[in-house]
Amino acid sequence: MYHPRMYAQVAIKGPYGGLFSYTIPDALREAAIPGALALVPMGRGNRTGLIWSLADTCDYTGEIKPLADILGDTPPLNAELMRLLDYIARYYRQAPASIAAAALPAHLLHDRKRRVIWLGETAPPDSLSPALRALADHLRKRKNGLMESTIAQHVGRAGLDRKLKLLRDDGLIRIEESWDARHKARENPHWEAEEQAEVRQLHEPPQLTDEQQEAVDALNEAITAGRFAPFLLQGVTGSGKTEVYFRAVETALAQGRQALLLVPEISLTPQLTARYRVRFHETLAVFHSGLTPARRHDEWRRARSGQARVIIGARSALFAPFADLGLIVVDEEHDGSYKQEEGVPYHARDMAIVRASFNQAVVVLGSATPAMESLHNAQHGKYHHLRLTQRATGADLPPIELVDLSDPQNREGMRAHSLIGKTLREAMSETLAAGKQSLLFLNRRGFAPALLCNLCGHSVSCPNCAVALTLHKGRNQLMCHYCDHVADPPDVCPECGQLGLIRFGPGTERLEEEVKQRFPDANVARLDRDAVKGSADRLAKTLDAFRSGAVDILVGTQMIAKGHHFSGLSLVGVIAAESAMSQPDFRAAERAFQLVTQVAGRAGRERGQTGRVLVQTFDPQHYALTAAACHDADLFADQELRFRAEAEYPPFSRMALVRFSCEDLGEGDRFVAELRRNLPHTEGALVLGPAPAPLSKLRGRHRWQLMIKGADIRMVHQAVGRILAAAEPLAGRNLRIGVDIDPQAFV
Repeated sequence: MYHPRMYAQVAIKGPYGGLFSYTIPDALREAAIPGALALVPMGRGNRTGLIWSLADTCDYTGEIKPLADILGDTPPLNAELMRLLDYIARYYRQAPASIAAAALPAHLLHDRKRRVIWLGETAPPDSLSPALRALADHLRKRKNGLMESTIAQHVGRAGLDRKLKLLRDDGLIRIEESWDARHKARENPHWEAEEQAEVRQLHEPPQLTDEQQEAVDALNEAITAGRFAPFLLQGVTGSGKTEVYFRAVETALAQGRQALLLVPEISLTPQLTARYRVRFHETLAVFHSGLTPARRHDEWRRARSGQARVIIGARSALFAPFADLGLIVVDEEHDGSYKQEEGVPYHARDMAIVRASFNQAVVVLGSATPAMESLHNAQHGKYHHLRLTQRATGADLPPIELVDLSDPQNREGMRAHSLIGKTLREAMSETLAAGKQSLLFLNRRGFAPALLCNLCGHSVSCPNCAVALTLHKGRNQLMCHYCDHVADPPDVCPECGQLGLIRFGPGTERLEEEVKQRFPDANVARLDRDAVKGSADRLAKTLDAFRSGAVDILVGTQMIAKGHHFSGLSLVGVIAAESAMSQPDFRAAERAFQLVTQVAGRAGRERGQTGRVLVQTFDPQHYALTAAACHDADLFADQELRFRAEAEYPPFSRMALVRFSCEDLGEGDRFVAELRRNLPHTEGALVLGPAPAPLSKLRGRHRWQLMIKGADIRMVHQAVGRILAAAEPLAGRNLRIGVDIDPQAFV
């Protein structure tokens, strides 16, 4: 005889950690399923939580309270999505409540509302204090009661909870609590018709090249078979990977299934989004941070019901609900923004593969410069490897020239702190004279990364983080790019009190200023996070101006390095290429190769157009740059993977970081010393540390980290578990412990 499960394990957002057990009242048995939002008693009140799992038994020996209610008619997360969240929680060793918070956008939550109803006599008793009497008089005049928010507007929020409690304890009022959905569903969102009208235009798909057709045939066969199949689509810049995605999406839709397209940062790829709107406007949903809560709720609801059959979004779109997911595309799969560093440190690319396997879906990882882990998996048969070696337009890849700035001839005419060498300067002049456009790439925003004293060597640093403050000349401010601390630039050195401060290092603001001085007749624009901050449409306007030819020279960071097609762009200049290779990270060379290759790919994309790329560097012999100059991803991969194998770095091993942080340096040092004495040993895993993190202070907290490296992930997980078992009993209330499986950043 079937016996329904008696207990619900509930994840509750907040500083609670794990799961909480509740009994399930008979009236809620049918609705209390994993993925449902529940109202649960917590402390003296109620909170919303996500039912994570059901159980027949419970180990907790204390009083177990019942669920108070199930919120909403339909669970926001279905069984398939709950399976993914449970996998993420276990793999990344994260609390289910943290995973639930990441997967449940705020628009799906419920707000608590309280109505206060007067129960007392005609007049409040004389025993009340003047403050309580005033509140009671206000409530007595409203027979149907007042919402707490309305009361606060009239009498003030300060002390209101305590006053209401006193009146309730005296039997003068009743407080009714309800939990309402934050946003109501709209049957016919007005924006839908408006947007479809904007994009409703005929679009004739281009003729596929032979290589594109081979890739499409392979993907279509797997999609039609309805089985899990991972593909790595490696195509040079401009090779038409997006059109291959389109054809795969069309096949998935023809099979009655849905498709998910992940992009690194949707705000940086408006052109790609626009192309998808033209092709799939009637069935498209878009998820990104720029949507209003109400609009985001509508998009979520359309995806959950199956009305939206194509979903495009950034990292968090991985958690979009689907009725029947048949295809996942991860565009620019190598991009570091797929790894979330704050909160739950999951990698959307890797979890996209897991989700596809759960759904018997096809997953396509696309890139001109694949991550070494993805390429290694393709080389060893874990992924099907598809290649596009030619540009779809028939245009040639632009020649890339490495300009050696250690050669005095290349520095001729460069003033102090100048960023543009002779060769690049002359090429920009020729490009302007020919009526063509130039793009200058420098992956460092601000005017100068540091303000240094040339007398005592002091660097003006952030009080909250162990980094130098970046000078932003346009605002005349020093800013920390980690915690957003802002300060006025000092006139004298804070350390020695002398007039020795100099602006040290390059930044996009300085580069823009130099370009305007060198080419006063040119129209110059800058694109970085500072240039678009505070304006939702400034990015699109600048990009449109460059595409139309209204801007002659565009200066920017990695925002301009990927996902853009500029038909009039002839010249690309890369400034300070070695800056990407000097990071304390074994992936530094890989990222340098990817950046140079991606930004070089913006040039000369039209048939018959001649592009040119100049890479300024003091290290022209570095294998990442020489491989990029040859457009040879295989050459770079051979050298990089050989280095990784010798050093036993991923993909030839697996890694994890355990991070510790504390506001008090002494307390943290004592903890680390004690942990070092009690550090457990795990066979097959190398443990390095604990030691101060390269970024030893961040947002006011001192930081230490411990690195684990093992031959396979099971060894790494085992070592992490033992380390946490040793560390947690030693950690005081002020010390935080975090785990990062498969870390992408080591600072």
